[in-house]
Amino acid sequence: MEHRNKAIEALRSMLPILLITLVMTGIMIGVYALLGRLTANVLLGAALGTAAALLNFAVMTFSVVKAESADSPERGALQVRFNYVIRMVVLAAVLIVALKTNVFDPVATVLPLCFIRIAIFISEIFRKKEAN
Repeated sequence: MEHRNKAIEALRSMLPILLITLVMTGIMIGVYALLGRLTANVLLGAALGTAAALLNFAVMTFSVVKAESADSPERGALQVRFNYVIRMVVLAAVLIVALKTNVFDPVATVLPLCFIRIAIFISEIFRKKEAN
């Protein structure tokens, strides 16, 4: 039951980050449109990059929650490290596909991966303000 409560709390803490990332991706698409550069490739790249970023963040969050309930701290740390390697391999594969094919706009694919980090930073600022 405690594991489930931690998972629910993790979902609650993730929600603002996920929403901020989606808003930033929407702004990126709007900028492409304003510049007259909006194409199907941009939309597909934005969708791929955003999905990869959000899925990566969610898997990371839940792997940390799961690692907290590991048999030992060492085992939990090992699980997190292994999960990190797998996540980075998947992200690298996503980026390689985006760069090697002409289906996805590479910039529109990569930017959402940066947006997630900015969203985490913004979310932490608001969280600290609420704590005070």
